[in-house]
Parts: sequence; structure tokens; C-alpha cells
Amino acid sequence: MKKFFSLYARFVYPAAILIISLMVYFPFYGSPQSVFWDENYHVPSAQKHIDGVMYMEAHPPLGKMLIALGEVVFGGNEKIDKHKLIETDYITETPPEMSFKGFRWPSVMMMAISAVFFFGIINCITQKSWLAASFTSLVIFDNALVVHARAAQLDGIQIFFLLGAIYYFVHSATQFLYHQKKIKLRQYAILGIIIGLATAVKVTALILLLLFVMLFGIDQWASIKKWDWKKLIKRLLLAAPLGAATVALIFLTVFYVHIGMGKKIIQNQVYKASPEYLNQVRMGDTWSLTTFSLGMRDNWKYMSEYADGVPRLDLCKPDENGSHAIGWPLSKNTISYRWAKDTVDGKSVVRHQNLIGNPIVWFSILGGIILSVCLIVGRFIYGFQIKDEKLFSWICAFTGVYLCYMIAIMQIERVMYLYHYFIPLLFGAINLPLIFNYIYRDEVLANNKHTIINAAFFALLVIAVFAFFSPLTYGIGLTEDEFELRNWFTFWKLKGI
Repeated sequence: MKKFFSLYARFVYPAAILIISLMVYFPFYGSPQSVFWDENYHVPSAQKHIDGVMYMEAHPPLGKMLIALGEVVFGGNEKIDKHKLIETDYITETPPEMSFKGFRWPSVMMMAISAVFFFGIINCITQKSWLAASFTSLVIFDNALVVHARAAQLDGIQIFFLLGAIYYFVHSATQFLYHQKKIKLRQYAILGIIIGLATAVKVTALILLLLFVMLFGIDQWASIKKWDWKKLIKRLLLAAPLGAATVALIFLTVFYVHIGMGKKIIQNQVYKASPEYLNQVRMGDTWSLTTFSLGMRDNWKYMSEYADGVPRLDLCKPDENGSHAIGWPLSKNTISYRWAKDTVDGKSVVRHQNLIGNPIVWFSILGGIILSVCLIVGRFIYGFQIKDEKLFSWICAFTGVYLCYMIAIMQIERVMYLYHYFIPLLFGAINLPLIFNYIYRDEVLANNKHTIINAAFFALLVIAVFAFFSPLTYGIGLTEDEFELRNWFTFWKLKGI
């Protein structure tokens, strides 16, 4: 068995992680058989793609296009009358026999696969499969990620591209750092393609542009140390435009397809589109460059005006679902997505679905960020000696990106929600095994059995706490007392009935 794992570990670990991830994300994902939270928006938008209806929305269209593809391939709603979906931008009632499996399939599948990317990121940096496998539990067994990705939402789709981009960046960087394989210009282009796809789902993925900066720094570190400005500028003039151009090309291509597919206008739903653009649609000339330029301008204007019109956070509202970014690392102000009350054996049982993070996952990630900041301050302010320069650099990279996102998001005045923390949560999740590796560096390098057991116990603790909170994730019935057992902190603001 030991020989088998040593020979096939590179395949066994990813395969096992994918199977476990699918077992967590897929069961009963068609339930509830009704829309909730932003599915009210995204399901009608996806149906408009299927029926070729012109529409505009607050987010770029790639996520809705993939949701639509899932419905076409796996929906099974061919005999269902779905005309009401294209007559509105926000649906509250759907046909009772309608299945949502097709609409939800892309988010569920792509989020499940994302766990393999996460494993690959940690494995590339640490070169320890057991360490990467243990800490991949952070992604597979987080209640907030699971409940959100098991719906027709955009974040599970975006996370697939986001972790894919980070994996490609880390793989390219480690091939250079550990195997002296030169970073080529095409790698900037490929990274730009993946970042472009992530941005075409939600523009919050623009934080990934920092990966270009880090890749360039790794690529040209020898020139930076020598202050070889001519070589640096020459490489920068090639790499920067190439990376930016590929991001922009993918983003605009997605919008081109979106605009081209919108061949019909239903019930005068024009979304403040210009007369010129509407005239092109009514003429059926939606795939021309003229229509694209008009449609792109109007879509961008609509997205900007929509963002400006979103209300600000109002903590005085008793039903405010939004929260301030400063409280996100503690899972402050959870969201009750839906609930349904039943009577079982004479007792009232409520099936909740709440956006609440696994406290072991979220608190550990916050602890990892605090430790990393202390390490960085100790190195650059107090001159402490570093025992592993490369590992320290990776810690600086992911801690820095985490802090950059949080600082940037705090500048936004509109109301934001707990799931907007998913991106920095993933940066912090990548950082946590790195700081663990740094602290226990000698033991990790020696494959110390006690260290391996400790990492395994941490994963088991993550799984156990996930299971404890899973009724709030999968909509399993709870009595009032059982619900209160899971209401650990008042700042979570878990809402009963």
C-alpha cells in the first residue's frame, strides 16, 4: 500500500478529493424545489439566454450563461411552461413541478472541482500531498461555501475560475522557482484568459490582477536584485499589455456572445437601452460589431447605474441582511436563505438553510492571517531571521492579497453581504497551511508522524463541526432547542422563526 501511494499519489489524492467533494456538494441539490436568494434573479436571466431574450443585469453575463447551459443539458423541464421566467427579472413563483437541478448543476459541479484546484495549489507550494489533502477540508467542508454553491448562484462558478487562476499562477511560479523552468510570455496570456473568465462572472475577480504583478516579480527577480532597468522595462512592455489584453479580450468576447444571443425584446423590457441599440435588436442584427459597440456601452452604463442605486448598509433595519466587511472573518450577520416549518411526532420542526460559515474554518483562517501579519511585521520591522525565504514569500503573497481585497472592499459604500467574503476567505485558506508549514517546517520536511496526525485531526475537527452545522446547510429539520444549540454567538444573528 505504501508503495502504491508513493507511485500514484499524484493521481490518488486528487481523485479522492474530487469524490469526497462531489459527495458533499451533490446530494439533494435539487432541494428546495423553489428559488431562494439571488436565484430569483439568476434563474430568469438564464432562461432569457435559452430563449434568446435581450436583457441587462448587475453582473457580467458568463455566470448566467453557464447556468443556462446547465438547464439546457440537465434541466429536464422540456414539458414545463417557463414563459413567466422571461417576463420578469425577479421571479417569486415558479411551476410547482419545475426542477432546479439543471440551473444549479454548473455551480455545484464547478465548486466541487474547485477543491482539486485548491489541493493543487497547496501541493505545488509545499510539495507535501498529505498536508495539502488535510487542509483541502477547509474548502470541501465549509458550510457557507456548500449552501451557497448548491444553488444557482454566481459565486461557485466564479470560485472555479478564481482557484483555477491561482493554481496556474502557482504552478508556473513553482516550476520556475523549484525546477528552473523559464516563465514564458504565453503563460501571462493563459493566466489572463482564466482571470478574464473569472471577471466575466463577477467583477470582484479583478483582485486577481495582482497575480500578474507577483508573476512578473518572480519572473524578473534576478533583474530586480541587480536593478537592471532596461531588462525590466523591456519585459514589462511585453508582459503587461499581453496580460491586460487577454483579460479584456475574454471579458469583451463574453459580452459579445451575450449581446448576440439577445434577439428578442419581451413586454417592452428595454432596461434603459438606447434607441440605436434597440433598433439593431428589432432588426435582428445582434451579431454585428455595430450592435456590439452599442450594446456594450448600454450594458456597462446599466451596470454602473445599478451599482450606484444599491442602498447603503443600514444596521438600524431589523431585517438587514447586509453586514460590514470588518465582521466577515467572524461570520458576523449570517443570512437566513429560507425556512419551512413542519410537525413531526407532535413537535414543531423547522428546516433552515442559513449562510453560516464553519466556525473552525473561518476562525482558523483569521488566526492564520493574524499570525502571518505578525511574522511579516517581525521580519520587516524588527528584523527577525526567516527560516525559509521561499515559504515566507508565499505567505507574504497570499496575506497581502487578502488584505488588499479587504481594504478595497471597505471603500465600497453600497450594502455588501457575507458571501462577498468568499474571495478573501479562499486567500486565507491557502495561507493557513503555509503558516502551519512554516511553524512546523522541520517536522513537515521530515514527514513527522505526530505532525501528520495533528493535520489529520484538524481535518477531522473541520468535518465534525461541518456535520454539526449541516442541518442549516442541507435544510434538515431541527427543533427549537436543536437550533439554539447551533446558535453559538449573538453576533452571528442566526434567525429562527
